[in-house]
Amino acid sequence: MSFNFKRYIRFAYVAIFKGGNIEHRLSPKRIGWIVFFYTVFPLLELVHRIFFLMDNIVYRGYRQAEIEAPIFIIGNPRSGTTFFHRLLAEDEHNFTWMRMWEILFAPSITQRKIVDLVTRLDRRIGGPLHALVAARQKRWQEQNVMHKIALQAPEEDEYLLLHIWSTIMVWLYSGFLGEMDDWVEFDTAMPEGEKRRVMDFYVKCLKRHLHAHGAEGKHYLAKNPCFSPKVDALYEYFPDAKIVYLVRSPLKMIPSYISILNFEWDILGDPVGERSGYPNILDMADHWYTYPLARLDEAPAGSHVILRFDDMVSDPDRAVRQIYEGFDLTVTPTFAETLRQETIRSQRYQSRHRYSLDETGLTREEIVSRFWPVFERFGFDTAEVPSARDVPGEAADAPSKSTEMRESRP
Repeated sequence: MSFNFKRYIRFAYVAIFKGGNIEHRLSPKRIGWIVFFYTVFPLLELVHRIFFLMDNIVYRGYRQAEIEAPIFIIGNPRSGTTFFHRLLAEDEHNFTWMRMWEILFAPSITQRKIVDLVTRLDRRIGGPLHALVAARQKRWQEQNVMHKIALQAPEEDEYLLLHIWSTIMVWLYSGFLGEMDDWVEFDTAMPEGEKRRVMDFYVKCLKRHLHAHGAEGKHYLAKNPCFSPKVDALYEYFPDAKIVYLVRSPLKMIPSYISILNFEWDILGDPVGERSGYPNILDMADHWYTYPLARLDEAPAGSHVILRFDDMVSDPDRAVRQIYEGFDLTVTPTFAETLRQETIRSQRYQSRHRYSLDETGLTREEIVSRFWPVFERFGFDTAEVPSARDVPGEAADAPSKSTEMRESRP
């Protein structure tokens, strides 16, 4: 569970002296984030380490937890992974998964037990703490139309790796794109020792989750676009893993993702001048199309399903049943009704996330030429020009109504 101090120090150097691919003013906001990462963040991680140690004393049985046939949803960002993850998470008969608050604020079993106790006490006195958190969460969601975030909703557990400073997110969202090459090509570029350290920590986190929820016997469900270059690592550490790869037309995926990255870069700093990181994003997307597809093509039958984004959002019911049939899972009557309702909702959904290809400085011809094998294999329309509004595509990144509204225990 060693923290990557070398990369942590490197981040400070790049943030202060180099600026990365996205040039930022050293504004009060930028300085504030740097101060946070080197004052508050270390204290939070020290607390997590204390609770991890407590787990090893009080809940040491978690080490024997069996992670049986976990399901990983991967694919390039903005390819429907969030929507599909949250839809499958409605099936509590088959699956268990992590919520945002568990991933960021309570990765240990002991912390989750404490949160559970506080939640019960809050309910007894009328729920003032719950109301406060809900109000702040609503304000954030109103400002962010691209990707709805809720503390109780399923979220990508790649964020667990923030606790050991070993995730591409650190460099990607900061705009330090030249620092993330080994993360972009994890299986083939990451040193073996570092790879083991990352995956060992991730496995322990999953075992803690199963033990904390008494969920052994259920399939652990995760969605992580950042796991797209980790196909071999997933099969190595989870030999019976099932992988769902979602693929979306590059003409939609690329501008949508650049749009959300611009949003993230503006949050973490004050960019100035032309943003020179787009070639890095194209390289990343290219590898995350070609590498996982090549590896899955060689994987045993029954260990994976490749699903087109358009097929998934147009008929979620049919897409889910295809997955269940491929992985020998049963659709319960309750979940069947959820699928029916979600299919109706998805077909009616209209996103508020606006973007255009022009904003990226790229042309349709450039994208088609760069990603031609993807267009050819999946029959994507090469004449398509992304509209300013994703319809119904951004349903893929909206929480399902039942997930958003349901009260779930910590």
